[in-house]
Amino acid sequence: MNKATRRVAVSGMMVALAVAILLMGGVIPAATFAGPAAAGLLLIPVFAEGGQKFALGAWIAVSALSLILCPDKEAALLFAFLGWYPAMKWRLEARLPGPKGVPVKLALWNLCAGAMAAMIFYVFRMDQVIAEYREMGRAMLIAFILLANVTLLVYDRLLGIVAVLYLKKIRPKVFK
Repeated sequence: MNKATRRVAVSGMMVALAVAILLMGGVIPAATFAGPAAAGLLLIPVFAEGGQKFALGAWIAVSALSLILCPDKEAALLFAFLGWYPAMKWRLEARLPGPKGVPVKLALWNLCAGAMAAMIFYVFRMDQVIAEYREMGRAMLIAFILLANVTLLVYDRLLGIVAVLYLKKIRPKVFK
């Protein structure tokens, strides 16, 4: 298989699989948060085979398809607003290596999460989600935001592990 064909094939398969994972959000309640994270992991093979442009294109395709097809719009919005991270992680780390990059990653993550929340509250008027956030109370909402930031740091580490696993174990077996 030549390289151009491989890029397109891997991208197409990962986009389809990511959308299928996001579709589970309508069936499995925990998939609202776990689905977008798992779908983001599928951008790693796309990034490895096609580079950042292919990974960003796959993110856009998954975002558009999930917003159209998924019954769980919260999961679709999570991916649309935060799913860019696996495609951009290594670019951010190249510019700001080590601990210097952590505040930038967290700031970008929180900015996108805030934009998503604004869309939920003011554009889409997702009453059920708005009610859940209002029920939380201020202290729980702050705890939720802090937990989301810790989750990003764990997810960041997981992306690195999955990338190494893909490059060293899976890729050599699939593309001999």
